[in-house]
Amino acid sequence: MAVKYKAVKMNSPLKKEGKSEKYYPRVANRQKRTLRDVAERISETSTFSTTDVIGVLEAFTSQIPYFLKDNCSVELGDLGTFSLHISGEGVDDPEQINASKIKSVKMAFRPSTRIKEDLIKVDFRKIKK
Repeated sequence: MAVKYKAVKMNSPLKKEGKSEKYYPRVANRQKRTLRDVAERISETSTFSTTDVIGVLEAFTSQIPYFLKDNCSVELGDLGTFSLHISGEGVDDPEQINASKIKSVKMAFRPSTRIKEDLIKVDFRKIKK
């Protein structure tokens, strides 16, 4: 198992270096896995059927927004934490802040320490063009 990457030419954020374009590593040939793929993998490594796992994962998926909209962050043990973040228009007086000043709502995920440590051990393989 390895993460494949390639060199991609991009504008350098540091214009002081003279050259405006540099090559940066970017993940390549990423494949998408579905909820069913995850359920089948869990089923292979447990006593649960694929159908049971799909049911639990579908229910789980529907509950995350419920808790986030109830002003909660959702901590999932060794997986990590989901939370909502908002951004909006700045004003001079805190009394002017109201819901109409909120311009975007995003869900964030912060992986647990265990997940972060596991991802440090990833193998990388460069692909050819």
